[in-house]
Amino acid sequence: MTGVETRTSSPIRIHRDESMQSPTVRGLYPAGEGGGYAGGILSAGVDGVRVAEAVALSFAKG
Repeated sequence: MTGVETRTSSPIRIHRDESMQSPTVRGLYPAGEGGGYAGGILSAGVDGVRVAEAVALSFAKG
């Protein structure tokens, strides 16, 4: 697992589908400010929790 930290919010948004994955790069879960889904530390943390739940669910399904 790789987490990238940025100092600014992303000017672009990496698209993700209902499974929270990139529709074009399976296994990539864009999240937080770097993925364009948050505008601050609190919302980035909440988005990270949502994505972590989606990752855990994908492993549980097999």
